[in-house]
This record gives sequence, structure tokens and C-alpha cells, in this order.
Amino acid sequence: MSGADRGVGGYVIWDSSPRAVARVRDAVVGHAATGTLRLVLQQLALHEEGREAGVHEVIDAIVDVGGNLVAYPVREAVRADAAASAALDGALAQLRAGIAEELTSAVDSLEVVLDRDGRREVRLLLQVEVSPGELEDDPAPAALHDGDFHIHHHAPALDDLRDRVAEPAPSPLRRVLGRMRESLAHRRA
Repeated sequence: MSGADRGVGGYVIWDSSPRAVARVRDAVVGHAATGTLRLVLQQLALHEEGREAGVHEVIDAIVDVGGNLVAYPVREAVRADAAASAALDGALAQLRAGIAEELTSAVDSLEVVLDRDGRREVRLLLQVEVSPGELEDDPAPAALHDGDFHIHHHAPALDDLRDRVAEPAPSPLRRVLGRMRESLAHRRA
């Protein structure tokens, strides 16, 4: 298996198909707020009494709001944009085709994680059973990896990401010059 490696928590980390992952990113990034730290897309197969019962799709963005990590959904915006939705479906089909070439097991959870610093990761879960009713439970099923899950389980990594991509603070000289410019602008007005 050149594209898949056993990951943490039963996940398989998929490291092939970079073009498909880039296409996923291109389809969703325009619907996220400027400064988004992480985009999370998950398609989770649902099962009812051993039969397939649909797919639950999550597309969430994670942003920093005043030092707090906040997740918000962008799925509806992406799916309401016909071009973005078609591009996303094409990219996901390409990604799934690449996965199917190497794996013989069905992928019950396909998760694409896109970080602002350019890091991209595809995680696969095989043989997981989640029913539609379980999505309404509190707490949510462990296999559901939406934005809130990432904030709860990956907060240190997200804090590190926020710090790495933050705009550098202006130097003391730049701050003084900025204040002087503001003062002159107010005097002229």
C-alpha cells in the first residue's frame, strides 16, 4: 500500500491523490471566511440495521475569534453554489477512485483536513457503523469529525497553527510611526 498508512485511532492516513485534494480545497475555500485556520470536510456513511442509509456530509471552517477557536458550517454555501458543488463532487470522485485502486475495504469515513499553512491530510475510517439516529445523540458519535470535534481534540495543534500563521506584530518603530501618521491625519481633518 503506497498511499495508505495505518494512523492513530484506527484511521488510515491517505497520502496519495494530491491533485484531488487540491481540487477539494479549491472548491470549498472560497466559501470560508478570510483567516480560516482549518477546513474540515467529512463524508460519513450511515448504516441502519446493516444496510447503507445515506451519507452525512460536513464541511466546517475553524476560525480564531478573539483568541477563541470557533467552528461554523460552510456546507450549505458550498452546495448552494452549483459550480463549487460540481467541482467538489468531481474532486471527491477522483479522490475516492484513487483510494479504491489500493484499498479493498469500503471507506465508511472520508475526512479531508486543510490547514491554512498548506498542510493537507486525508483520513479514512474503514468498518464503522453509524446510524442516522446517532447523529442526533449527545454526545455525537465518535466517528463524526466536524469542526467542533477538531477544536475539542486538536486544540493544541490549532493554537500552534494560529500562532504560526498570525501576522507578525509591528515593530515598536512601526507602531510609533503609525501613531504619528494617525495624529497628523487627525490634525489635517
